[in-house]
Amino acid sequence: MKTVDELVAEWTGEEREKLKYLIKECQEREKELIENRRTRRENLTKLNESLISLFSDLSQLKERTSNLADDLSGIYLKYYNKKIPWS
Repeated sequence: MKTVDELVAEWTGEEREKLKYLIKECQEREKELIENRRTRRENLTKLNESLISLFSDLSQLKERTSNLADDLSGIYLKYYNKKIPWS
């Protein structure tokens, strides 16, 4: 896609003079768009890093939960047939 300056370079001097305010506005908007694109890319990168961290933490939580369930099952089976003395 052509930039504003590339497009305007193809115009005559008369066209440039006639539309100089429009050209200036378009150049300012183009700068904003470029900055917004840079910011969006940075934010997307940060979001991806956060999601990777979240999935890693969820995987660890799943593993720990599974281990806890196994431990609880073992405790239950150990005391299943034993009478618990009441205090």
